[in-house]
Amino acid sequence: MDLQKKDKAGGTGRFLRRALAGLLLLVLVMAGLIPAQSGSAGAWNAPVSLTSLWHTEAVDAPRDFENPGPRSLALDLSDHPHIAYGKDHLYYAWHDGGDWHIETVDYATGVGLYASLALDAAGHPHIGYHDGVNYDLKYARYDGSTWHVETVDSPGAVGWHPSLALDGIGRPHISYRDDTGGDLKYAYYDGTAWHRETVDSAGNVGRYSSLALDGSGHPHIGYYDSTNGDLKYAHHDGTAWHLEVVDSAGDVGKYSSLALDGNGHPHISYYDSTNGDLKYAYHDGSAWHLEMVDSAGDVGKYTSLALDGNGHPHISYRDDTGGDLKYAHHDGTAWLVETADSAGDAGYYSSLALDGSGHPHISHLEDYVVNAEDVGNGLRYAYEDGSSWHMELVDRTGEVGLHTSLALDGSGRPHISYCAWQPDKALKYARFDGSAWHIETVDDTSGVGLYTSLALDAAGHPHISYYDTVGKDLKYAYYYDGSGWHVETVDSTGDVGWYTSLVLDGSGHPHISYSDLTATNRGLKYAYYDGSAWHKEMVDSAGTMSMYTYTSLALDAAGRPHISYYDTTNKDLKYAYYDGSTWNIGVVDSTGDVGKYSSLDLDGSGRPHIGYHDSTNGDLKYAHYDGAQWHTETVDSAGVVGWYTSLALDGSGHPHISYQNGLQGDLKYAYHDGSAWYIETVDTIGNVGEHTSLALDAAGQPHISYYDRTNGDLKYAAAAVTAYYRIYLPLVLRNH
Repeated sequence: MDLQKKDKAGGTGRFLRRALAGLLLLVLVMAGLIPAQSGSAGAWNAPVSLTSLWHTEAVDAPRDFENPGPRSLALDLSDHPHIAYGKDHLYYAWHDGGDWHIETVDYATGVGLYASLALDAAGHPHIGYHDGVNYDLKYARYDGSTWHVETVDSPGAVGWHPSLALDGIGRPHISYRDDTGGDLKYAYYDGTAWHRETVDSAGNVGRYSSLALDGSGHPHIGYYDSTNGDLKYAHHDGTAWHLEVVDSAGDVGKYSSLALDGNGHPHISYYDSTNGDLKYAYHDGSAWHLEMVDSAGDVGKYTSLALDGNGHPHISYRDDTGGDLKYAHHDGTAWLVETADSAGDAGYYSSLALDGSGHPHISHLEDYVVNAEDVGNGLRYAYEDGSSWHMELVDRTGEVGLHTSLALDGSGRPHISYCAWQPDKALKYARFDGSAWHIETVDDTSGVGLYTSLALDAAGHPHISYYDTVGKDLKYAYYYDGSGWHVETVDSTGDVGWYTSLVLDGSGHPHISYSDLTATNRGLKYAYYDGSAWHKEMVDSAGTMSMYTYTSLALDAAGRPHISYYDTTNKDLKYAYYDGSTWNIGVVDSTGDVGKYSSLDLDGSGRPHIGYHDSTNGDLKYAHYDGAQWHTETVDSAGVVGWYTSLALDGSGHPHISYQNGLQGDLKYAYHDGSAWYIETVDTIGNVGEHTSLALDAAGQPHISYYDRTNGDLKYAAAAVTAYYRIYLPLVLRNH
């Protein structure tokens, strides 16, 4: 990734960029993509901007998953487990007898929910799953060397609760729900093409579909009728579909799981939500029989059913009362019920398979508490060896990229500090070496890593300020002489360290602005290290009535601090600077509720420029001081914009701002060329653009780190070319 193509300011590179931009514009006009306006040259006097060539990538992308289907686990001929699961992407995990291996099957965004897995005769996996972005039914298969991914059904909103089975020659069949019409659908592949049909459209049906094929390859499906709260069953006899209600006593049929015995008769496990019970139904060839399996508490969600060699049922399910994974089986005389996994909050979305000895193997999800506000998912695997249960953790979700801070080294390569929210709030750091990203955990003490701010010293070593949520302290980490990370607490007096902003002075000593949210003494604080000790002071005291947040720090040529920040009580943008003897404090903008997400930079004359959010109007605003007075203006007012602003000035002192369109969840970028503002949308894939941090390289090209909320990833964007210029198009056309 060579994104650092530099031009000398004002030299040949800038001329070539502008010439290229003019040529591209002329081509667009001649092609009719931009109309050539008639009239005076003044009609084309406004600056014209071409969209930058943005490169975006995920830097740190932990897996995110939830809601695998009741057929997401399968055992191979060696009884080794294989599991399909996903949410942000589709994943496949398998055990080789020694270790777990995990790979990404489908890299598309938002795919993998309700995954259903089957292994063919060669042990190759086939997976049916839901595309949560396009609302499609998708299918993936592995041929022994390559994964093949395709869309099976896409009109409308389809693909919920898929259940996949392979016929005798290894061809896939899938039952699923069409959410557009509320129908149960069925698709199968005949070796040449997919065929799709509607099985049941009477009311709102098709949730929790579970498919099995009989000896003739005919489909049988158990499913839930949401309209009537019934358990239903459909089967095809080779000529037509036959539908019937199995159980209608209350609200029953959720989390259904179907299996066929040796005679092709259906057996179904399901949840009775009226009574909170696990139920089981089977057909003996003449009639349906219904049984209560477990009624101790609220039990029976997320069922998965398998039949052993004697046709006896085995069921995995969740105990909501105890938060456990439970397992029930019938020995030919009675039901036997036991707890399979009680570690934490377990048993969600279970999938059961029996090995060659009839011993149960179960995959399931656990909820683990990250903190008071968040919960993550763990993929667990439990198996019984004939005498006892064994449990292990296969995979865990992660959520990273919050509170990013970006800096570029002398070679223009990005370095990013950020918070890993899951699994336990840690401070992380990523750097690009010119060919690959390197990621490490700086401080893994639980509850740290919020409000990070990164700066690089003259040797390119990182320094990071951040907040410890457990100790409620301001912390500082630095990479000393390349020998390793050093972590220290800077301020521990009360609840301090929110909204940190770090800058290094000419001697490489750290200076930090931050918020003190201690209930008895709130205010804006400033700390600096003089080479021997830390010094801390209150800059602006809010007492007990207010808070000062969204601090942003810059040092002038004399090393004196300047800070922009938000006054939460008066809802104003404020600015403070130290003149060598005292702090000077003033209000920059008080028109409505303004000042959140403030970001400050100083120009060559030491004058402040601030990007910030106008909450009253939902706009991105910009303020600068000309030496005599402040000037404020609205940069972008299209929607709800200006969240997570980050401002930097280029070599000419022109402002560049990264920010989020909060309504659309897009990453945006605005810059001024000395005459006008230009606005671009950088990334629109999912809900992105939170916690942006902007830096400009030597050529003035923007680099942005940000958080992808949809996938829980840290992302990075860089513009390889940005063309902005004035052009008099009629003159160009006349000379053509």
